[in-house]
Amino acid sequence: MDTTLASPAAVIESRTDHVLTLTINAPNVRNSLQAPGVLEGLLAGLETFEQDPDLHVAILTGAGGAFCSGGDLKLLAGSSEDEVHRRMTRNTWLYRRLALGEKLVIAAVDGAAYGAGLGLALACDLVVAGKDAVFCSAFTRVGAMPDAALFWSLPARVGATHARRMMLMATEVQGAKAVEIGLADEYVADGSALPAALALAQKLANGPQRAYGRIKAGLRNAPMNLEDALAFQLDNAPGLFSGADFQEGAQAFFEKRKPVFGKR
Repeated sequence: MDTTLASPAAVIESRTDHVLTLTINAPNVRNSLQAPGVLEGLLAGLETFEQDPDLHVAILTGAGGAFCSGGDLKLLAGSSEDEVHRRMTRNTWLYRRLALGEKLVIAAVDGAAYGAGLGLALACDLVVAGKDAVFCSAFTRVGAMPDAALFWSLPARVGATHARRMMLMATEVQGAKAVEIGLADEYVADGSALPAALALAQKLANGPQRAYGRIKAGLRNAPMNLEDALAFQLDNAPGLFSGADFQEGAQAFFEKRKPVFGKR
């Protein structure tokens, strides 16, 4: 495993095979996105991830028992409307990069995923929740409305009814309930999310990356109407069926073995 620092101590990059783990390392402020170097470190790490063809899957997680607490209330409380607008504009770069990238990103959530931290987790493609994970919109507790792309990601994840309750009431969701309502994809009842996320990432890293990228693009625009769904499959599926991964998958099926994707 190769470990380096992206921004001084703010975000730690760790590589294992084809998986990149980005760890927010500001535990003294519960990994706030507004801690010095965190946003810049995440953006730099995701740039590395997107540009390196040897990296297939990324994991986002937090150090010190929290995933991400969102914004810094002390900083926000003394800010003008224009200052808040500038900060929120910078944060949108992060959510766009997560949502619009071709590669898969997994959120490994231990501890608090509050406010913008909830948005950070839900901008990822898959969410693994550890036994201590707590998800909360939290904005109305301080007289604010959700940001962090939550009006896009939260209803898509849990539906309008649960999203409305989480946004208006700032209810906390913990444990198996997160999987039950669709907030998380996997719950680790007896430990940390990170080992389970790493195992999932390794499995996905050995899968058909082009197909994953097209599936991610399709789900980004879901739900589609019938005509849009048919147009999307016609624009994307033929290239996959004629590609190297499908040829390998079909050959492996007939030979009764596991496919080895990524051959060129």
